[in-house]
Amino acid sequence: MSATLERGRLGRIAVIRLKPNQDLVEGVEAAAAADGIRDAVVRTAVGSLVDAALGFGADKRVEVAGPGVEILTLGGRLKGGAADLRGTISDSSARVYGGRFLKGGNPICITLELVLQEWIAE
Repeated sequence: MSATLERGRLGRIAVIRLKPNQDLVEGVEAAAAADGIRDAVVRTAVGSLVDAALGFGADKRVEVAGPGVEILTLGGRLKGGAADLRGTISDSSARVYGGRFLKGGNPICITLELVLQEWIAE
């Protein structure tokens, strides 16, 4: 495994609220685009999902049925307008799952608040 270093600086902060049934990944991408942000890092997030779909490994996937899947952690970045969001969730029986949030498989339950900070590469 190798690491890639990128020179840059942090820019604007965007506070995003996603509403019920919006997809997590698609909603973050759309909200960032509306603010003219193509590259950013996730600073914090809080919210819940109706159901969840996480990817892990090369091609593995887990689907977690709700309702009421709680987001425990959420981090990641936006690069070139595409969101790569990863985190941990808990189902209604308190089982914990982790992985990459898959686009189209993570509808918001009540609301989700997320803070992005723009990344300006140099």
